[in-house]
Amino acid sequence: MRTSIAVLLLLFTMSLPAFAKEDSVFDKIIKTGVIKCGYYVFPPVTYRDPNTGELSGLSVDIMNAIAKQASLKVEWTEEVNFGNWVPALQGKRFDLVCTPMWSEIPMSRVVAFTTPMFYAGLSPFIKADNPKFSGNGLEQFNKKDVVFVTQDGNAIDIVTREAFPNATVNPMPTSMDGPTILQEIITGKADVILLDKNAEVEYNRNNPVKLKLVATDKPVKIQSFNLVVGRDELILKDFLDNAIKELQNSGSMDRMITKWEAGNDLYLRAAPSYATPKN
Repeated sequence: MRTSIAVLLLLFTMSLPAFAKEDSVFDKIIKTGVIKCGYYVFPPVTYRDPNTGELSGLSVDIMNAIAKQASLKVEWTEEVNFGNWVPALQGKRFDLVCTPMWSEIPMSRVVAFTTPMFYAGLSPFIKADNPKFSGNGLEQFNKKDVVFVTQDGNAIDIVTREAFPNATVNPMPTSMDGPTILQEIITGKADVILLDKNAEVEYNRNNPVKLKLVATDKPVKIQSFNLVVGRDELILKDFLDNAIKELQNSGSMDRMITKWEAGNDLYLRAAPSYATPKN
């Protein structure tokens, strides 16, 4: 009997490799020496040269800085949009989303967000000559005849409904891209959307019909910008959290943001995680 039990235990032990846990994404990165990035193109976060396809921008500098210090390389594997990046990440077509995403409580059910790299204030964004609005107050937007455009279930939709409960909200599908959504305001189908200063700068740089932010001194929401990993890839998240904090503490993050803001003061810096000693 004892011999039989010993044989069974031996056979079970020999079969354990078949049940070995799959390498984490972080393990694969360390073994290969390569971080595979999903990304989206939106200046100044990411630019793509139309002739060479080469990428540049704030996110490229940040990821290169992290990779260099960790003796790794970055591979920009796949371009995504706001409608398909989650299944692409879950399908492990790349290791993480290397261009910053807005952290959202609902999305945290399926992905994990790193510590914030920087922030921006979200304010009402309207057609510059819209006669419906005057002054700089937020109360003028909390009326039934004011139509907000949002996207189904995302951070803008949630905060819009909370901050302006009397307004009319017209949500667009998550597959619709930013320029198409803004056409709702240009054509008068909607009056306003909550966006940040970078959206104002980039839109007005490239379009004859001007849009403007209102009440920027009183943002409706302070939105964080984060890298994103798979929901279970918490070792990778820990690595990136530490890297982001190091870039912030060394001043590198501030210098990179300043470089790509080009004097437009687009983003709010993360507050230091220390207290300055009193004299």
